[in-house]
Amino acid sequence: MAHRRSLLFAVAAVVFALSAAVQARVISYAPYTDRTAYPAHQARTNRHFLLLEAASWSSFSAPPAATYGQLVLYDFEGAEEPKVVFPVETQYAIFTAAAIREADDGTPVIFAQAGNPADNVYKSYLSIDGGKSWKQVADLPTTAIGQLGTTGSDNGGPFASYRYSQIRIGTSDLPFVVATNGAVYSISMTGAARKIFESGAPATALSGRNANGTKFLVRTSSQLVIVDLDGKTSTVLNSFISPQPAFEGFITPDDSVYVDERSSNSAIGKLWFVQNGSRSELFSIRWADTATPSVFAVPAIDYRGAWIIQRGGGQPTVLYRHTPGHEIETMWQDITAPDVEALHAGSSGDKLLIQVHRPRPAVDQRVFRDPALAIWHIGDPAPRVYDELFMNEQWNKGFVHLDVEKIAGGEPFVFDSGAAPMGGGGGVIVSPPTSGGGSDVTQEWGVVRASLKQQLVLPTVGRTKGAFGSDWSSDVIIQNPSDSAQRVVLKFVPDGHSTSATDAKELTLTLGAQEIRMITDIVGSSFGIQSGIGALFITPEEGVTVTSRTYSKAGAGTFGFGMNAIDVLAAAASPRFPVSFSGAFPGTNFRTNVTITDTSGRGTEVTLSASGIDGIMGSDVSISTGANGHQQINFIGASLGLFPYETGALVLRPARGTAVTAAFAIDNRTNDSTYFPPDLPSSSMVRVIPAIGHLDGANNSRFRSDLYLFNPSDQPRVVTLEAKAWDIPESPGFLQLTLLPNEARTIRDVLYTAFGKTGIARLRITSQVPFGGSGVRVTSRTYNVDSNGGTYGFLMAPLNNFQIGGSGDTLEILGAIADPKYRTNIGLVEMNPWPTNQTATAKVEILDASSKTVDSFTVNLPVAGGTQLNDVFRARAINVSGPVLIRVTPTNGVIGAYATTTDNVTNDSSYLAANLAAKE
Repeated sequence: MAHRRSLLFAVAAVVFALSAAVQARVISYAPYTDRTAYPAHQARTNRHFLLLEAASWSSFSAPPAATYGQLVLYDFEGAEEPKVVFPVETQYAIFTAAAIREADDGTPVIFAQAGNPADNVYKSYLSIDGGKSWKQVADLPTTAIGQLGTTGSDNGGPFASYRYSQIRIGTSDLPFVVATNGAVYSISMTGAARKIFESGAPATALSGRNANGTKFLVRTSSQLVIVDLDGKTSTVLNSFISPQPAFEGFITPDDSVYVDERSSNSAIGKLWFVQNGSRSELFSIRWADTATPSVFAVPAIDYRGAWIIQRGGGQPTVLYRHTPGHEIETMWQDITAPDVEALHAGSSGDKLLIQVHRPRPAVDQRVFRDPALAIWHIGDPAPRVYDELFMNEQWNKGFVHLDVEKIAGGEPFVFDSGAAPMGGGGGVIVSPPTSGGGSDVTQEWGVVRASLKQQLVLPTVGRTKGAFGSDWSSDVIIQNPSDSAQRVVLKFVPDGHSTSATDAKELTLTLGAQEIRMITDIVGSSFGIQSGIGALFITPEEGVTVTSRTYSKAGAGTFGFGMNAIDVLAAAASPRFPVSFSGAFPGTNFRTNVTITDTSGRGTEVTLSASGIDGIMGSDVSISTGANGHQQINFIGASLGLFPYETGALVLRPARGTAVTAAFAIDNRTNDSTYFPPDLPSSSMVRVIPAIGHLDGANNSRFRSDLYLFNPSDQPRVVTLEAKAWDIPESPGFLQLTLLPNEARTIRDVLYTAFGKTGIARLRITSQVPFGGSGVRVTSRTYNVDSNGGTYGFLMAPLNNFQIGGSGDTLEILGAIADPKYRTNIGLVEMNPWPTNQTATAKVEILDASSKTVDSFTVNLPVAGGTQLNDVFRARAINVSGPVLIRVTPTNGVIGAYATTTDNVTNDSSYLAANLAAKE
């Protein structure tokens, strides 16, 4: 049985399907920045890439242009920290164009145009030393080039932000060519502009180039011509299909031209091939789509031909290859008609990365367009599997850094989900070999990094004595979803500022096909360590899903927390992507610990700060962690200068490196620890906490939920809370709050105190975020109160879109154990905003340690409501023991899922997060 992995929103995972082995896995991802960003025009294989990161409109009395912000230079290899290169760290500008070309020695050469729309004066600047110094480009008109944020849809090829761009990459001596004010200019390394073509017509525009950047396609009001860097011209087309159409094309080594001509409304379009002055029509447009044309071409890797896609109109999708002097060659046709939106050629010339888009259900019955990927080799049939980059796809999404030849071997790539009109954008989700994932993704949009080679980390496992008489150990569960056995390397990195090669302990397991294995007390049993804490890195051959439970014993029972393994690229904080923990400081009778695990291999420096009801509180603390090191900082509240009674949020801002971080709030009365991963922001899109409660449960338990909110912005934010009872067809309760800048607020027993309700309810959170602004962070803790006032609790964060599924999706929950000492509950919540007379349905399957289905049943739940399947193994009289996998497949409605495992003695519950699973 072949598997394909999908992933939810937010964003980031990519599944690549190789025809030789049709397998996939969910790949998580981490953003480079928490700001809305526009990639500059640049080659996708550059080591350095340049982003325009937008400033928040809320910082100004009148909204400036969307491209008001800063140019930030990133090093794809990670050896250099990102840096603002224009204007300076504390200033902003309105940009109209930006591009980057790497010199022969790798130094970034940068062009930028910025200015003032009030007087319509825009100055152009050049840096030949990576943004350290700038000079104004002489003799270039001060009219706006208008390239940033206005280029057309990205259909692939070697350059990012290229379609209809009015700045193109040139040579080492003349690195840029610019079209503006009816003329075309070359820009030299000395910062001089030289006019190489002039038509005097405002319609003059760049439309493509040749492979080495010495010749360029230029459109005038009546012609399409080739212009070289010496100013020589030759005519390509002298008649158009409609007045002032849009052109995009490229020039072959023999000066043949492929050109896509589209009318302004995309209703008419032609793909032309022009050779020796003779024009031939290759294809006509099938249907109008302003985001992606139904016919488009990208150059072969050497520009000696074209790869062409024809799609839409209810006909099969067809991939063609055309080479000058030869007939068009059909490579394959796919009767399922995938909406191919981009092609990327590998340097070997024998493979393509094919990018398609699909509709995808989301919260509130919205439908997103969802990119999906497959690597195709020449000679193979059409890909049978496209693996998803689940995201809220915007028209201007696309790869920023990509090497098709290297990504299958594990080299990361950089993808931009696209900028939405009012900020945010999509979220990329990547999906290779067969494991689920995505619960670790904390921002589902923006410019992100991901890799097809999976490496996971559990930020904290241990076997140690703790404060207040606690005695901790960790159990780990690993699922191999593949139909074949695979080896998995486990490496335990002990706590400490730095970790040498001899400090780490490593072992290799072989998991059988579809085996689910539980390793009890992994630090002691697998690594022979009698006392120690640290991080556990997991590197499989293909892909696995991993979870853990760390717990302390209390008499005959246990208390602790569940933790899904995190992709080392996902949820990683970086210098322009701080992370927060809105529930880090619960207040009196709690202590808070923090772990920091370096994932950059270069060491990490971070600054920790806290915010409370009055904004920023205490004092900052700086911490450094060595290369691949792991640090646990206990009693972090005291280090920050907080009083024991203060409640609030923790913010972690890296200055160097990248790190996976986690916070743990521990009740001093019970020693129960609640694990908080980094917050998932709320934004103009709705976030949903599936369950908040005020109710009494089994074994004299009394469950309550506290809500934690944090506004990391320097501007006020309005938040709307909506509580809807799971099982009562009543109108929701509403509460609107205004959070002041940097305010962190705690609402105790939120269902009862804020809404006057008891039972279980779904909580929807909405906060409108200005363009380029930062969304409110929110999470909750649900806990049982014992007779002494002590608590046993677990995280209940908002679901991200990896944890929500519609018809055809499957959610997987790993971590439940069929054992008489525990009871397992499954929570299902429907995401429709309003109750209706309809019923949502989902199929639930229970799989044993060999992935054999031991039970399967269908559950009905009210639309906009929820249901909890209590003590499911006993209730269903399932004859199973040991670790199990829970699968939830919605058949009607959009459903979120989770599970909890509760100790029958202590009534302590551990939260088990869902991941979007593979599709067969």
